[in-house]
Amino acid sequence: MSKHAATNTRSRPVFIDEDQVKQLLDWNEARYAIEQSFVSVSNQARDPVARFADQPVSSQPARTFVQAEGGVLLCMPGFVGQHRLASGSSERFSTLACKLITGFRKNASIGLPSINGEVFVFNSTTGKLEAIVEANHLTGIRTATASLVATDHLFLRPARARTPDGTVSIQLGIVGCGFQGMMHAIGFVRTQAALARVRVIRLWNRTPGRATQLKEVLTEEAKKTGSNYSVFVCDTVEDCCRDCDVIVTVTGSSEPLVYRSFLKPNVHINAVGAGEFHHAELAQDVYDECQVYIDHQEGARKELATLRSNIVGEVGEVILRENRPQEESLLPKPGGISVFQSLGMATEDVTVGRLVYEKYLKAHSDQV
Repeated sequence: MSKHAATNTRSRPVFIDEDQVKQLLDWNEARYAIEQSFVSVSNQARDPVARFADQPVSSQPARTFVQAEGGVLLCMPGFVGQHRLASGSSERFSTLACKLITGFRKNASIGLPSINGEVFVFNSTTGKLEAIVEANHLTGIRTATASLVATDHLFLRPARARTPDGTVSIQLGIVGCGFQGMMHAIGFVRTQAALARVRVIRLWNRTPGRATQLKEVLTEEAKKTGSNYSVFVCDTVEDCCRDCDVIVTVTGSSEPLVYRSFLKPNVHINAVGAGEFHHAELAQDVYDECQVYIDHQEGARKELATLRSNIVGEVGEVILRENRPQEESLLPKPGGISVFQSLGMATEDVTVGRLVYEKYLKAHSDQV
C-alpha cells in the first residue's frame, strides 16, 4: 500500500490539472497500469479457489448514465486491490476511484470541449477523497494504451517469439483521425522500443483534412523520437487497411467500414469506435472469420449482445495464462485475424488515476 494511503491527513484533496497529467503520465508506465487493470478483472472473475494470490483483484459495477438538459453525465466507479504501479515492484496499492464524464455536444459552439472528465481518487482505508485528476488526457492515454496492451499480448509477443532477434516491425492503419486516432498513433510511436518498430502509418478520415493534420503531428513525432517511418493519407478505408499488420478503428460510424477483402490474412484489429453499436465499424464477414477478445465479460454481455462472432475471452485472462504451462493458452490461432473489442472499464481509470496521483506525490514530496 502507498505510504500516503493511511497517513494522508491533508484537509483538502489535491487537484491535478490537464497540464500536470501530461507531464506526469508516461506511456510505458500507463501500459503496465492498464495490464494490472485487465488482470484484476479476469482474476476476480475466476472461481475463488482458482484465483492467483499474487495478482490484483477488482470490483466495478455497470456504468450509469444521467440525462441532463443538453447533455449526459457518465459515472464509472471502481476498486482495484493489491495492484502494482511498476513491473517487479514489491509495493502494492489498493485503489478506490470514480470517473465522472460529462458530454455536452453544443459546447463546441462556445469554445469548450464537448467531453470533460475527472477521476476522483479516494483513500481505500478511510474513504477520504485524496485527489481530483482532470481526465481528458488521461482517458485518451488509457484508451489507447488498452489497445497497445491487447496488441502486444495477442499479436506482437507471439510474433516476437517467432523471430531470431525477438523484434518485429509493423505497418499501422488508423481509421478515424480524431483525438483517439491521434492518441493511438502517438502511443504506438512512443512505445516502439518496448513493442514493435513502426515502419509505415496509413491514415483515413471521413474529413480528409483531419488525416492531413494528423500526418503533420506524426511527422513531428518522428523527429522527436528519432523514428524512421512513412506516413500516408489515404483516400479510402480499403487503401488505409492495405497490407497493415495492425489496424485501429476509432470512428463514430454506425455502418461497416472495414471488410474482409481489405485485410491481409494475418492482422490484428483494435475496434475502439462506438456508433449505434460498439461493433459497427467491422463488417460481418470480418467477424465471421476472426477471434474476438474483450476487456470484460460483464460489459460485453450488455454492449456486445448483438455481436455474431467467436468471443474467445478477456485480454486479462490471456495475460494471466502466460508462462503458466498448467493453464491452456487463449492466444489467437497463428496466421488469422484477431480483434480487440474495446469497451473501456472503470478499473482502467482506477489504476491510471492512482499512477498519476502517486507520481504527483513524488514530484511534490517536499510539500506533502
